[in-house]
Amino acid sequence: MAMNEVHRPKPFRMTVFLPIISGVFLVWLIASFVDFANFTLQYLIGHSIFLFMSPFILCGGILLLRYRPNIGHVVIGLGAALALLWIYMTESATFSNSWIALNASEYFYNQLYVHYSKLRIICVALLLITLLCSITRLFPSDWCFRNRAISERTWPAIVITALFMVCWFAKSVIPYRQPIIIDAMESEIKILHVTKDSLTFHETYIGIFGNGKYYIAKNNRELFHYSFQETTAEGVLTENLQAEARAIQTLPELKQISEKSPKALRALRAEGWYVDQHSRGTVVASFTTENSTLPPKQLVDFVQDIENAPLHGQVWHSTIRDVCLQFCYDPIAGLGYRAENQRCRTGLDNKEHCL
Repeated sequence: MAMNEVHRPKPFRMTVFLPIISGVFLVWLIASFVDFANFTLQYLIGHSIFLFMSPFILCGGILLLRYRPNIGHVVIGLGAALALLWIYMTESATFSNSWIALNASEYFYNQLYVHYSKLRIICVALLLITLLCSITRLFPSDWCFRNRAISERTWPAIVITALFMVCWFAKSVIPYRQPIIIDAMESEIKILHVTKDSLTFHETYIGIFGNGKYYIAKNNRELFHYSFQETTAEGVLTENLQAEARAIQTLPELKQISEKSPKALRALRAEGWYVDQHSRGTVVASFTTENSTLPPKQLVDFVQDIENAPLHGQVWHSTIRDVCLQFCYDPIAGLGYRAENQRCRTGLDNKEHCL
């Protein structure tokens, strides 16, 4: 017995470290969840019990590593798998999306929501590495790669997790959305003018309502930047501007050139005009230098007249965020379709469909 205990293989440092750090972040996630969800005993009912059980199972697995390593790896894998299952069951590509939560504006959500979502993402990465490492440690010792047992390697788990995180990110952040639900009156006409100068986009958005009120928003956003500032003001159309607006709605060019999902400008220097009419649904007419189409002169003149008109009302300054570093932000978002329920819906087939 003494000889067996002396020669009993000790667990690898990474094998012990991963479940410990995963457990720490998991407890942190639970604390944030309890605070964010206004916790009551009802959260212990159903699949949420998986989340609360996981830290205890991870702790038990760590204790078993010293004396029963194989059983310890199985228990650790079970603890990680239960927490991942809970996150999977509470995550959605459309709603309750942890990546889209990072686009949240301080105007709509407090930072507790963003903090909770960050912890979910971190926990997924740590728990998945822990789960894969636990599985790897159970491989037979004679399975080797480059003269070293696969059961002693950690990098496969890290590589697989990295690939999974990239795929999860790509699926979640496109199309651009903010974690808000909007159920309000839509503007009759939406106009977006975009000029691109290298990595910088200069945008002017105008939304016109049937009661004669309009909103004009301007921003300068840059690629590789997480956030940008937007200034929005309101005004009232004069009789001349109302007549121009009615004339624009009848322009034949807006009916002939239409795209449901116009693409963002990609050339180093480019310009685009986009028009969306509420009566036509989400069909957007686009005129860009990239598709070699010129906007109608009446449209350009109308936007210039709006910009030169005096404003009446409030002015708002807001911060717009894009976790995709402005690569997911597109003309549809620039036209004001940014809410989750505007870009994505659950169809009759119970599948999520996005613009």
